[in-house]
Amino acid sequence: MDGVHDQQIEEHFGGLFSFDEYSESEDISLDGLEEELEEHKDYDVLISILTSGEKQRDRATMVEGNLGHVEKALIQDYVEDSDNLVLLHDQIHDCDVILSQIGSLLSGFQVHIGSISSEIRSLQEKSLDISLKLKNRKLVETKLAGFVEEIVAPPGLVNILVNGEFLLAGK
Repeated sequence: MDGVHDQQIEEHFGGLFSFDEYSESEDISLDGLEEELEEHKDYDVLISILTSGEKQRDRATMVEGNLGHVEKALIQDYVEDSDNLVLLHDQIHDCDVILSQIGSLLSGFQVHIGSISSEIRSLQEKSLDISLKLKNRKLVETKLAGFVEEIVAPPGLVNILVNGEFLLAGK
């Protein structure tokens, strides 16, 4: 290939292709590519595709460069914040310990509340038992009071029996 021709291809296609005699591919034969490119060098579609490919390659290179900078910046931020991260980790650990202690206290409180609840039930049962006994005693008292009223001797009769004063009707 002559130098002028190489320069024209370079101008149109932005160095996407390398045409040296040492370039060989095992998969794709490039025989006749140069002639085809020369024939179609004025096709806008081909120029657009090859130019946009170069732009895409430039963008990819730029993105890779930016990613490298961003990665370095993130690593630097991580290094700078490592003390804060260690402190945060320690605080989270302390919170976990405190939460565990609170959980233990609440479990103990729950057991204590359960035993108090059992005592309350027991006292309620005793209260019901005492209330039933009181009701039964009042019922018995009412019935006994009527019976006692019936069997009690009037005071005059008691006086006569105790003092022995009998009025003899026939004297």
